[in-house]
Amino acid sequence: MKKLLLWLLGILGMLVLLVYIFVFSPIGNAIIKPIAQTQINKYSPLPLTLDRFSLGLTSTHIVLKNGEKLIIDLSGRYNLFTLGVDFDLLVDANDISLLGEMAGIELAGAFEVRAKAVGKVLDELVVSATSNIARSTSAFNATLYDLMPTKITAKISAMRIDELLAMLGQKPYISGVLGLQADITGTQDKSPNFNGQATLAITQGGFSKELIQKDFDIEIPRTSWSANLSAIFDMDTIKHNLAFNANVGRIISSGDTQLSPLLTKSTYSINLSDISAFTPLVGMKIRGAFRTNGEVIGGASQMKISGKSDIAESNTTYTALLESFSPKKIAFDSKNLKLEQVFFMLHLPKYATGLEDTSGEIWDLDKGISAQVISSLKGMVIGDTIKREFDLAMPNTPFSYKSNARLQKGVGEADFTLESSLANLVLNPIAIDLNSTTITTPYTITIPNLKALKFLTGIELLGKIEANGKVKIAQSIEADFHTQSLGGQLDVKLNGDDFSAKLNDLDTLSLLKMAQYPQIFSAKANGKLTYNLARQSGNLRATLSQGHFIKNDLSNLLQQHVQFDLTGLMFNSVGIESQINKLHLTSTFSAKSGNFSMQGDSILTDLEKNSIKATLKTAIKQDSIDVHINGTLSAPQIEVDFSEFVRKKAEQVIQNEFDKHKDKAIDALKGLFQ
Repeated sequence: MKKLLLWLLGILGMLVLLVYIFVFSPIGNAIIKPIAQTQINKYSPLPLTLDRFSLGLTSTHIVLKNGEKLIIDLSGRYNLFTLGVDFDLLVDANDISLLGEMAGIELAGAFEVRAKAVGKVLDELVVSATSNIARSTSAFNATLYDLMPTKITAKISAMRIDELLAMLGQKPYISGVLGLQADITGTQDKSPNFNGQATLAITQGGFSKELIQKDFDIEIPRTSWSANLSAIFDMDTIKHNLAFNANVGRIISSGDTQLSPLLTKSTYSINLSDISAFTPLVGMKIRGAFRTNGEVIGGASQMKISGKSDIAESNTTYTALLESFSPKKIAFDSKNLKLEQVFFMLHLPKYATGLEDTSGEIWDLDKGISAQVISSLKGMVIGDTIKREFDLAMPNTPFSYKSNARLQKGVGEADFTLESSLANLVLNPIAIDLNSTTITTPYTITIPNLKALKFLTGIELLGKIEANGKVKIAQSIEADFHTQSLGGQLDVKLNGDDFSAKLNDLDTLSLLKMAQYPQIFSAKANGKLTYNLARQSGNLRATLSQGHFIKNDLSNLLQQHVQFDLTGLMFNSVGIESQINKLHLTSTFSAKSGNFSMQGDSILTDLEKNSIKATLKTAIKQDSIDVHINGTLSAPQIEVDFSEFVRKKAEQVIQNEFDKHKDKAIDALKGLFQ
């Protein structure tokens, strides 16, 4: 038994010796170093070279490098049996851009951190560190008992916020000098009980006018600010006070937070006369005054934020419920929101004025969004703004709308009703699918006075239109339009930029009356119009049937000079074809009835200038007449060239007279030679 025990002790001693030789001796370090380098190459998020590796039974010295950009130097002594340590750490980052590659953000600059840990890991351990991050003088000290902090002191002096932002890959839109003082003492038990205070102060705060102007094309006023945050630790409660003071207003907050459980009850107030300097925080151009106040109650599991605001001179209340600090449900109610003030705050032209009421709830923000929102507005479209921004001579137009939206996890319905002096529009129901970004809705529209839409159509129209159809908005816009307001059926389709219209038995008199053109021809029109909105070009092919001319200047001239009654003819298969370029039409026209025919090529119509230029080749039996039409479409000048007709008639008269007297002439000639 004694020999067996000696053998076991010998084997154990050999194992300890082998472990020591393999791990803690220079020979073992030489063996482990390439193995450790291989593992570093495999798992390190950035390339590091194990420049030095020395691991002894009571001390170590390890140096990792990335050229001269980054040096990590860890050295010190330790006791494996008592877990006592005395370590020194140096992190010398001369170019932190390589850390940005690891973090996935752009970093720039340099810093140095020196840290020291002295004590026993599971007893009392003192950790201290100094740094020059962002040109600061920073020091941190912590005493831990069984790895729980019992005393923390920290001091940061003259940290430059703009340099800190630049180091973190953020544009230095704000600047200031940050200072921190903290002296906090805790108990040695595991409960989070602390006493002491911490104070953070930012002085010489400002916003970079030049950088904000460059990135957001907005000029902000000179804005200076300072901020102070104080926290008093009283056992398991922290009392905080925050004050942000600027020449444009103030932000304050105060309250109590219990560390276990993590519960807070705080109030806040924001009163700013100009928020333009905060444009980078929002990510878009903003300006104007903003005021709100409210309270925050709850903890990590559930928190409630409620308050009120007079944004855009409204009376607004809101509530937000958070779970694990993520929004769970948002409710809001806003009365008399000034539309023109919203345009002003967003740096948009004042397209309209008006007052809007809206209320609702939004939830399931992480599941496609569920919502119930009701809104209504009464306002006035400002014609001068529409003219300036879109070159459309739209008059000042009163309007109102009502809408009601209902969504369940991104899918739902809404209804929308718009009333104005120009048009009345009803969308109901609007099918919404936010998951596929698709909106589909039937609609009905009534335009009581087409003349009022001249600013949009480019030509003055009379009458009214009632129509209906369906609209689908996805990757592009698809829509159709149906009306019987023109004496027949008009069916229109829009697919992206492609526009087409099918004409079924449209009444030409209704069309001519609507366009305020002379009502000279009555017929039923059938055909198709195609047009590309992007190219602003297309063509029209139409056939007129059951047509007849109504008494007009042309019919009067033909009746007077050739004793031909044009109004008594019936026309079928009258062909019209037009090539369209914006508001310019180049057309051909052909019509035939019995012994009468009319042909026109290269008929030029300018709808923008309301002008026409055409020559119509007209044949009556065997006679030819040219009809010239020039001038305005509403009152064209018609000239009929009877010269060929007169010449031919004169020849016929002469021929008839010659035929009538030729026998006498021949007898007379014979008598002369007898």
